Amino acid sequence: MDNPEILQLTDEELITFFDQLFPYGFVGEDVLSEIAPEGWQCSPLFSCFHPTPEQIFKDQGAPEPTLEDIRTKCKDTPVNVTDEVTELVGRCLWDIFSCNHEVFAADGRLVDIGSFRGSSAFLDGFSRKLEKSALWEGDYMRFYMGTGWLQVFGDLKVVYNIIFRRLKALGADWVYRFPEMHFVDLMPLRKELEPPTIYSPSEAWEASKEDEQHQAEVEKMRADLNEINTRSRKEAMDMPAPFTVRVYHDVYGRNPRGWPPG
Repeated sequence: MDNPEILQLTDEELITFFDQLFPYGFVGEDVLSEIAPEGWQCSPLFSCFHPTPEQIFKDQGAPEPTLEDIRTKCKDTPVNVTDEVTELVGRCLWDIFSCNHEVFAADGRLVDIGSFRGSSAFLDGFSRKLEKSALWEGDYMRFYMGTGWLQVFGDLKVVYNIIFRRLKALGADWVYRFPEMHFVDLMPLRKELEPPTIYSPSEAWEASKEDEQHQAEVEKMRADLNEINTRSRKEAMDMPAPFTVRVYHDVYGRNPRGWPPG
């Protein structure tokens, strides 16, 4: 969040908000009845954690490894409904609440659960209220970077749909932020941390020339990145909208703020 004037939910209100969003946790019967009505192992999303050799081969492609190689090496992994569904829902929530996107409560205040890593830690802490897992004990990074590889093996639409429907029911809204590259100049910080030295006119002159060159390089890099970001936004208009944006449109009947990218 770049605007300090935007009001936010307090830490206590964040917990209340998520209690309302998922009153029975990420693996409650209300969630399972939608994503796995015939049981987790019969759900199409089961393959996110237990892909078939054919799915792995399709993802990796030919010529190596061969499908037979994968079948030979592929072993069944233990099924843990609680851990797997928790990870599935938590990663989908990360996609919506993090990655620079924003969620606003019904009263217009920001539902800020933290930065990229901070949001993963918040989701991990919330999930532990009802779901205990020895496997993930102390691993606050388990939701970091969202769905990623899960999208390769399963259609996550049903999970995003659950989240957006619940946000809408709470009167909340979502703002999409187009991914952009930014440049952070750490030189001023480095100079602040340097120990003081005895003033030397020649050294001061050299330092000023170095500063000028550095500033010119910084400005060029920022200009290049701005050009890349502008080109990326234009190219995005010729491609299907991100999956989260499409699901949001299905639920809210309109595009979220921030899409299409200006």
